[in-house]
Amino acid sequence: MMTALLLHGYASGIYSSRRIARAAVERADFMMIVAGDAPDFRTISEFRRRHLKALADLFVQVLKLAEKAGLVKLGHVALDGTKIKANASKHKAMSYD
Repeated sequence: MMTALLLHGYASGIYSSRRIARAAVERADFMMIVAGDAPDFRTISEFRRRHLKALADLFVQVLKLAEKAGLVKLGHVALDGTKIKANASKHKAMSYD
């Protein structure tokens, strides 16, 4: 149950143990996973800490399955840190004409 709760939380963009615990009380999709017995945020955090290595391997397996099913595309992402000086003062961006 805890693994499913964490996986669903991560898939929903919720990473904090406190927010996952709150969602298990407030949101129907999380309530179905915990069957109405929502764990405390400390329990979620301790579970994550205790099983970190196994969870990391599981997340890799889930990503590979999603790629195989065509749900995601895995690859490299390159970020460019170039800074360009902007010239967008309100006087140059608009005119009263």
